[in-house]
Amino acid sequence: MVRTRLATFAALLLLAGCGGGDGAPRAAHGTPSPEPTAAAAKANGPIGKDRPAPELVFFQRQGAGGATLDTFTVRRDGTARLEKRYGGAGGRFKDLELRRGVLPRLKAALARLPRSGTLERGTPDPGGAIYLMRYRGGTLTGRQGAISPRARPAVELLDGFIDGSGVKRATRETSTNNP
Repeated sequence: MVRTRLATFAALLLLAGCGGGDGAPRAAHGTPSPEPTAAAAKANGPIGKDRPAPELVFFQRQGAGGATLDTFTVRRDGTARLEKRYGGAGGRFKDLELRRGVLPRLKAALARLPRSGTLERGTPDPGGAIYLMRYRGGTLTGRQGAISPRARPAVELLDGFIDGSGVKRATRETSTNNP
């Protein structure tokens, strides 16, 4: 009797764990869930909207002013994405437009970057920020206070963008606690 109940219970558990198999979300009564919510559609962008322009450069600054991880992505059309993260306490995210004339200056500065994996030359400042840059399919790294003269204009522009220099306006802002 006990074995029969256990076997029946195990079978019910197996059946309850099996879904429809098509991966579609189900509502409580077993019918497919409705189309994505307005919040999900807003997060993914409007239907029919063109994709963002291709990435020109990705820049990351870690450790400036505490446990921070700031990233700045510049796209080829002069739009950008800023992501500021704060050591487990969440983050802020902004889609931005750069000021007129800044993108050509950035492109010229990026063209002068060394092709090797380092932006550094000399001895870095103790406790300074660490930089990581992805450009032309490669990754360059460096530490504050030891950026090579050839790389300094690009690093200074990108570092300034994180702090708001050269930014025209924000087109969208979100945070981990306020999507």
